This record gives sequence, C-alpha cells and structure tokens, in this order.
Amino acid sequence: MQPNNSSAYLIIRQGHRWTDVFRLEPGQPLIIGRASSNEIPIADERSSRRHAEIFFEQGEWRVRDLGSRNGTFVDGHKLEESKTLAPGNQITVGSCRLTFAKSLDEVVPPFEVEDPSPLSTAQTQSEIPSIIHRQSKSSILDPDSINLDSTKSQTSQPIPHRPIPAVATELLQLAFDLAREVTVASACELALNRLMLSTNCQSGGVLKLEEASNEQKASTQPTVLAALQRKGKAYHPVSDTLVASVRRDNTAVLARNVSADSHLVGGNLATSSMSTNASHVLSTNSIIVAPMRIREKTIGLVHLYSRQGEPDLTPDHLEVTLAVADVLAVSLDNIFRQQSLESKLKSSHSRISELEQQLGHSVEWIGPSAALKQIRDQVQRVGPTHATVLIRGESGAGKELVARAIHDSSQRANGPFVALNCAALTSTLLESELFGHEKGAFTGATDRKLGKFEQASGGTIMLDELGEMSSEIQAKFLRVLEGKAFERVGGNKPIQVDVRVIAATNRDLEQAVRDGQFRSDLYFRLRVIELLVPPLRQRAEDIMPLAHYFLSQFVVRSGHGPTGFSERAKQAMQKYNWPGNVRELRNCVERAFVLANGPMAEPEDLALSYLPIPGMAASTPFPSIANQYQEKTIEELEQQHIEATLEYTAGQKNRAATILGIERSTLDRKLKKFQTP
Repeated sequence: MQPNNSSAYLIIRQGHRWTDVFRLEPGQPLIIGRASSNEIPIADERSSRRHAEIFFEQGEWRVRDLGSRNGTFVDGHKLEESKTLAPGNQITVGSCRLTFAKSLDEVVPPFEVEDPSPLSTAQTQSEIPSIIHRQSKSSILDPDSINLDSTKSQTSQPIPHRPIPAVATELLQLAFDLAREVTVASACELALNRLMLSTNCQSGGVLKLEEASNEQKASTQPTVLAALQRKGKAYHPVSDTLVASVRRDNTAVLARNVSADSHLVGGNLATSSMSTNASHVLSTNSIIVAPMRIREKTIGLVHLYSRQGEPDLTPDHLEVTLAVADVLAVSLDNIFRQQSLESKLKSSHSRISELEQQLGHSVEWIGPSAALKQIRDQVQRVGPTHATVLIRGESGAGKELVARAIHDSSQRANGPFVALNCAALTSTLLESELFGHEKGAFTGATDRKLGKFEQASGGTIMLDELGEMSSEIQAKFLRVLEGKAFERVGGNKPIQVDVRVIAATNRDLEQAVRDGQFRSDLYFRLRVIELLVPPLRQRAEDIMPLAHYFLSQFVVRSGHGPTGFSERAKQAMQKYNWPGNVRELRNCVERAFVLANGPMAEPEDLALSYLPIPGMAASTPFPSIANQYQEKTIEELEQQHIEATLEYTAGQKNRAATILGIERSTLDRKLKKFQTP
C-alpha cells in the first residue's frame, strides 16, 4: 500500500541514535532553529534563531532555508532554494540531523555495540510513544449529533453496544447528582467513579491546574483533587508532556506508550532515549487526558490510563471522558462560586459587625452631668415605642446622636437610619430628596431616584432643622406623618412607607407658628414626645470628659500626638461658654491635637473663639474693668489693659498684639518692662 503523501515524520538523530520522532501535519509549518519558540529548538551556536522551515505544498513536503548564517544542508548539499523532500533525505542544521520519512516502517534505527539493551524491530514499530487521537468537543453533548432512534445505523455510537441516548442519560444522572455535592473533593470522586465504571478503566484521577504565567506553565505541577485505583496500585501521575499538550491546545488526547520521561517535540511525543529497556520505560499502555473547561479556560484535567495487560482505551472512551470533564467543570464552577460567595458573605458579616461596634461607640454617653443622665433615661423610655419624637436644642449639642440612640434602642434597630439636614437644600431639591423623583421630572433628572422616606422604610428617618421647610413641603410631609401615601416628583403612583420620624430643630417653633411660618397642625403632630438636649455650657462637668474622649480617638487613629491638656488649657476650656457646643469642642480638640508641639495641649493650641453670638451673652474669661473712677496713671491703665487682653486671648500674644494694634516685639518689650520691679 502506497503511503499517504500527507503523512510524514522527522527522525531526529544525535550521533547514531534516534532522540526524537516528530509527526508532520499538513497546514502546520515547522520552524527549526535556536529560538525556544520554534517547533524544533536546537541548542547549537551554529544554528540561527529561525534557521529552516519544513512545509506542505501542492501535495508534497518541502524544506527551505530562512536566510541562516551557516546554511541548511540536504544529503550534504547546501540549499539555495526550497526543495521537495523524499523518504530518506537527511536534513542537517548545525549539529542536528533530521531524517525525512513517509512511514516509520521505512526507517530502522541502527544498533550500537556499546548499547547493552537495544530495542527489537517489533518494539520500535509498536512501542513508539505517540498521541494517536485528539478531540476538542464531545459529540455526546452536541444535540445535533444525538440519534434518538436506536433502530438506525449503529456506526455513530460512541461506545460499542451502548447508543448515544444511553450515555446521555448517564450524563444527565451524573449532572443531577453533582448538583447536590457541596465540596470539590466529593464532586471529583463521584464523577471519576462513574467514568471509570462507564469505561471499565482501572486507574484515573482528577487534577487541578494552578494559575501560572506562560513561562511557569511548563514547570507548574497540577494538584490531584481525586484519584481512584481498582487494583490497589499507586496512582501514576500524568506526564508533563501530556499536561503541556492539553493545556496548549485545549483539546482531549488519547496517547499510547507514554512514560514519565517522554517529552514534547513540536506537538509530538518522543522518549529521551530509545535504547532504554522497554519494560522499564513503558509503564502505561494507553492514556486519556481531557481538559475541564470553564468559559474557554482550562481549570483542570481528567486523567485515565490502562496498565500493561489491561484493555486499551479507545476513541470512544475519549468521547465519554471529554463529556464527563465538561459536566464536572460546570459543577466545580458552581462550587467555586458558592465558596466565593460564602467567603464574601462571611467577610461582609464581619465588616458589618465592626461597623455596628463603631456605630455603637459613636453613641456613647460621655459625661457625669445630671442633665446628660436625664436625657439618657428619656431615650431609654422613648426608644422602644413607635411615637414621633421632636428633639430640640442648640446647633452642635448632639441632636443627631440622640436620634440615633433612639433608633438603636427601638424595634427598628436592624433597619436603616437616614438623616437629612433640611436647611442645606432649597425647597425644590428638598422635595426631591425627601420623596424622590421620576426620570425627566425636571432638568437634570436623568434617572428615577428614591427619596429618603423610601430609603428609610422599615427604619428611622431623622429630619434636622425641620423649621426650615417651606409651607408646601410641610403639607406633603404632614400627609406622610398621618400614614397617607405620597408621590414622587413628576410621578403619579402612590407610595406607602413604614417609617418612624424623628424631627430636630434649634428654632423656636412656637414663635414660627405665631408668625405663620410653620403649620400649627404639623407642630402638634410632631410634638408627641419632646426631648430637650441641654447646651454644653449648662453641663460644664461634661467638658473635660468629652475633651479627653475626643483626644484619645485622634491619638488612636494616628498613633501620635498630645496625651492630655495642661492646667492652663483646662481652665480656659472650663471658663469658655462653648456657643458651638459639643461640635465646637471636638473641633478645638482636633485643632490642639494637630498644632500641639509637646505632650500636653496648651490654650494657644485650642485657639478658642470669643466671637459674640446673637442672642447669647458674650464669653469673657476675664473680669470687666470697673466702671467707677479710680486714680491711675496712663502707664497703669496700659498695663491693666494689656493683661486683660492677654487673658481674653488665653495667652496668645500674636492675637493680643493684633487687638492692641502694636507689633509683637513691642508687646514683648512692654511685658518685660511691667515685670521689672
């Protein structure tokens, strides 16, 4: 029988021995040269990086030189142009010789006297390691290839005596059983056990391919997820050759006579020495390696092999193995996703717990004053109820913290807490923020937006500075308080929410009602429970505990800074009337934390402000000059005035000099003069 012209081999020799066998495939040109990316790399300085090419053209195999430095030789003659290859032609590239053959029967390897155990001719022809079958997709999982009529021709059956529908039924049952597995190991063992029963194979394993770069893939060993042996022998790992082949081509392979020391040469298999004892080299008879693919990515391998004396694995078995590998890959993908979701959920729960703890710390009641104890007791009684609460107090006194404490002590603690400052928005924007808007309701409304009431459904909404609402929004807000539905801006669909309302204001609502600026019905609807948060100046005993608390927070976050306040700083804080209340105290402590140079914060670091606030008595830490006339010289008056100014500025000389209208150096000179006896 004439050999097929498209079938050919290259026998690679070193000296008088075969070293590699390379099968030539039409449509796959082969490059020979020193570069490692070539199909046949040659480690020889006389070889160029891309030295020569062997290609299939017009039904013939040809060879040509690629402009190499030392030339390519065929049967001793240097190539000047491409040449058609004939069986027996010897191609020489550097120190490497390659013999072209149309069939392995045409070439018999010579024996060496010094070779103690040459292979017989029969072994040469039957035991050459090779990949005999490749397949990228199983026809069992292809609906177009399934023949549901078992009475038709049996030539398309993947396994003798078992029509495709029977195999598909087994795969369906396997997929159903795999859906109930929750661990990777149990899923792999189940699939491998079913596959070995179906193919009557005695040895197999499921492997996971680790992530690696292109340079590391060749040396990255797969992890064994499951391995089964029917006869009690140890599992034989898959060779690196087949792992590299399957990883590169993403196809399943059926190979014969592959040993642990086999290696790849341009996609074909060869042993490192053809003179090794056959009984030692050929540890397996036939091997199947199928990729487990998820979204075109190979994540693992299914490996089956038969030992010497066991039945050969066939292309039909390859078909089934590839189908099982695809089904198992989907199952493992689901398990990996579930494990990832469980890990993220656990991390989220941990993060939520941390945030809840931080939130709890922010509502700590700091201070021993009786006024603070009273408001704390009121919160504990009001929190568990569903009553609407009106919190009144000066700006910065802590009204939002009281509202959050009410929410945390209520039955809605697990729901959302939404806070909104009504004074920070115009009437149009405030209506949109409270009730939401539909797409296109006004210029800039590019999407539908949920309002704060919808966001707070099932929880608590805290509306600060409620007295700043316009009369139109007050009317719509009153409807929500009465349990009626509202509509988004630009919408016509009624929306019902379940929200507890806590209102806060620093305005005199009674005067606003008398002036017609606030609806009386809304006032009475809000004033179910009224809590008054006392200003900080009325609970002076809380000033220093709060200051130390804020300072410790700043120090913990940054790991450095002052650890306390000097006596002068404490006296200055106690004398100050704190018109900005707790908010101003926190800002002053943060300023001192940033500006302090020593271990203790000084009054100059606090930089307290004595700006007169309308409706509030001026804060003067020094006694006023008596109005009665006293005989004093101008120098004595100047000294008294300078000392009063320094006391007023808490010892800040630069600020005192600015108030006095003199230079800092002039002030220092006068102070030095005053100290002279």
